[in-house]
Amino acid sequence: MTLSSRPRTFSRFAQVATKALVVVLAGLVLTGCPDDKIGRKCDLDTDDAGTTGTTSSATINSQAVECPSRICLLPANEKNATAGGLCTASCSSDDDCEGTTSAGDPSLCHTGFTCMVATTVGDFCCQRLCVCRDFVDTSVANYNKTPPVCEAGHTTCKNVH
Repeated sequence: MTLSSRPRTFSRFAQVATKALVVVLAGLVLTGCPDDKIGRKCDLDTDDAGTTGTTSSATINSQAVECPSRICLLPANEKNATAGGLCTASCSSDDDCEGTTSAGDPSLCHTGFTCMVATTVGDFCCQRLCVCRDFVDTSVANYNKTPPVCEAGHTTCKNVH
């Protein structure tokens, strides 16, 4: 009895083609949409037991592995917001700040994000980040305008050119 080599060749071809198709589809799924996850809960990695923003200064963890940008932010709390530390990212306009919001979870942002300077000191001084509007007094005119201290010639901040 002799066996034809065609079924075996076709079978190998089908296996290789199937594997290649799976790899291509996985690549398309993984690269199809950016997954910034702005607004995801994150760890501030502080000794402070508080998990909600109650201070007049921002807290930033630049090593938050759960955030694609590695930046976890708890901004200064102008409005007694209940959200805790949230993943953020650098931005240049509000359009860059679409993120996770939830009206049902008090530890998440409810009102969306705005692009603004979160702090004027430290490693992130004068850097524009996506900040949850729950923390920001948006009734103030130009609430997300860059502060004068962040203008060139007025600061020693390394993020101002």
